[in-house]
Amino acid sequence: MKALERLRQWIRRRGAVPPAPPQEPLNERSAAIARLNRQLAAGKLGWPPGHFYSPVPDLVDVWQREAAIFATEKQVPGINLDPDHQLRMLEHFATFYPAVPFGEQKQAGLRYCFDNPNFAYGESIVLYCMMRLLQPRRIIEIGSGYSSCAILDINELAFDFAIDCTFIEPFPEFLLGLIKPDDRQRFRLLECEVQNVGLDLFSQLSAGDILFVDSSHVSKVGSDVNHILFQILPRLQSGVYVHFHDIMQGFEYPREWIYQGRIWNEAYLLRAFLQYNEAFSIEFFNAFIGEYHYDALSGLMPMAARNPGTSLWLRRGG
Repeated sequence: MKALERLRQWIRRRGAVPPAPPQEPLNERSAAIARLNRQLAAGKLGWPPGHFYSPVPDLVDVWQREAAIFATEKQVPGINLDPDHQLRMLEHFATFYPAVPFGEQKQAGLRYCFDNPNFAYGESIVLYCMMRLLQPRRIIEIGSGYSSCAILDINELAFDFAIDCTFIEPFPEFLLGLIKPDDRQRFRLLECEVQNVGLDLFSQLSAGDILFVDSSHVSKVGSDVNHILFQILPRLQSGVYVHFHDIMQGFEYPREWIYQGRIWNEAYLLRAFLQYNEAFSIEFFNAFIGEYHYDALSGLMPMAARNPGTSLWLRRGG
């Protein structure tokens, strides 16, 4: 009660929320939420875009500093990209590449095809090769969609459904519309936010297993991004591989996304997480290979070179 009143006083001093009505609510938390929602609807909550306290940037300032903000960095300070190791991984992948089953259009018996807006050529090809290389016993995917379809196809064709798959997805309607009618028995679906999943599930992943992350991409109070980076990754066992999606070279988002109002920030937290980090290594970075080693990629896996993608693969070290 006292903490809530102190919060009210702090907000009032900044002019964001008017004083509470004279009657004392029966449920102060519900009343506080309702009041904040009214202020949000009225456009009076928080600070405007571009304010130094707002996470939403000033697009005029971004435009004026484009050259510096979106400059491509081949060497990211504090992060060991280890291109030699990535190129060795590419050579390993090339041994599995001829057996990649996917085509541009959907084929009979498959759930996945390259022609989709979210998880295209290079991403699914590297996923296929990584699964063939690692032969994981378990895969946990946070988020779901076309990548889930690729996982199920690979699990069926290359492993006869021997891999235990868990998909964590609070809104599974899209996934369920993509898969086969009898697929529900092929995986475990947790219809909730990852923050509500017991951490013991992730501790069960062992060397060679995969944690596949395609989150909301937004860090904020109580978000899935914070939970993954702060609670899940530190608990992973040595040898577990972790995938993050929509991570561009230089850990910056495309300028077009910023001007569209897609204000994500996961990549910035991930960059900070990886700086001077000896516990996690970069195993393969699609955007990096696609930009700086395109000839090697196109020579060894030409279909992947059509759209290298934005997958970042990490490994928890010993």
